Amino acid sequence: MVQEVVRIVESASRVLEIGPGLTPFPKATEFVDWSISPVLQGRKVHVLDINMDRLPFADHEFDFIYCRHTLEDIYNPLLVCQEMQRVAKAGYIETPSPIAECCRGTDAGAPQWRGYHHHRYLVYDHDGVLTFIPKFPLLEFLQFGQYEQSMYDLLNMGPFHWNTYCFWTDRLLTKMLHHGRDFQVQMNYLAVCMDALNQTLASHHRLLERFGWRASATDTTNSTKSASRSESAVTIATSQGSA
Repeated sequence: MVQEVVRIVESASRVLEIGPGLTPFPKATEFVDWSISPVLQGRKVHVLDINMDRLPFADHEFDFIYCRHTLEDIYNPLLVCQEMQRVAKAGYIETPSPIAECCRGTDAGAPQWRGYHHHRYLVYDHDGVLTFIPKFPLLEFLQFGQYEQSMYDLLNMGPFHWNTYCFWTDRLLTKMLHHGRDFQVQMNYLAVCMDALNQTLASHHRLLERFGWRASATDTTNSTKSASRSESAVTIATSQGSA
């Protein structure tokens, strides 16, 4: 998918990356991070805490903004999203998918916990709205039953289902689901997580229709039927789920 973004921004003159870490986006002209890593020495880096600091740029100053595997780590992602929409005309966001966050053993070298142990949210695209669900400790004890294996099957197909992908232009729509308002963690957290899984699969279908299988770094010619079977197995009525 990174190569697809490279193609999209080919003509952009100013590209900002939020949270480049050790693998900066090759088309970025400026960066925002909490420190300057060795790979960014000599590059234009703005050091700040994106949890609380506004981005030091004018409105629509950048043609494109790129933020990959960052929002799930921080405690105030909606502020960052608000600022990205303010300073850029369009952008791309990528996070681990709820499929990866709900499976055990996805965090290499860590115990068999669900997902990446240091991440704070499940993040997914719900009909064009980038949606966040807090990763409560209860996630570790949820029982996905027969759908557990289907999630592993999707991840084992290749890298595509491991991530959430969000392209936006002009407006970046976001939503944070809150315990006590949008769900009750002790009553229907499983149903909320299952809905996140189903919405992720729907979003992936839309992306494949937009870009074709080239968006996936896997041989999908031989796995299309397998994907269809696995995705059908995961999809259930969320009303069946309870914590």
